[in-house]
Amino acid sequence: MEQQDSKDLIDNEEVINEDVTNEDISTSKKKYNIRKMIFWILAITMMIVIFVFSSKNADDSTQESHRVGKFIGYMLESDFENWTEDAQNRYAEKYDHPIRKTAHFLEYMTLAILIFGAVYDSPYDLEEQSRRKKLDARNTLIPWCFATLYAISDEFHQTLVPGRSGQPSDIFIDGSGALLGVVLAFLITKAIGKYINS
Repeated sequence: MEQQDSKDLIDNEEVINEDVTNEDISTSKKKYNIRKMIFWILAITMMIVIFVFSSKNADDSTQESHRVGKFIGYMLESDFENWTEDAQNRYAEKYDHPIRKTAHFLEYMTLAILIFGAVYDSPYDLEEQSRRKKLDARNTLIPWCFATLYAISDEFHQTLVPGRSGQPSDIFIDGSGALLGVVLAFLITKAIGKYINS
């Protein structure tokens, strides 16, 4: 009788442990799906922002970059507010090209990081090294390819906007920004994964 009670107690403990494990897995999956959904929302929002900026005609786009150039002038030049408007405009014009290219780079770096967060699957739950490497490759290639393809479509979009043009060099800059974003996101998640699993 005692042996039967002991067996029943062990069976009950196993059922309870299994229920707790299943509950933990379910909670983990919910958090995982919420995280992916949030990153997708942010990534789509970033794509809309890029589209809106690219939809501005040449004059509006130039005015925006000139505003940033003037802001740089106010930050770097102590008497910039005393300069004539013509001098301020020339100063802003000098920074126009670097501002535009830096904006391209940062936009796509941000987009790639957000897409990385949306598609990332942890390889640290896998035991086989080969499967880990395949998952690492997928985690990095998908966001970079997605962001670069969006950059190509964005440059084509700009050819349809008055006064704007699509530049192959901008695709290279955008793709480079996306690559840096993916590398940063990958290194950070790898470091976090190693820390959690150590």
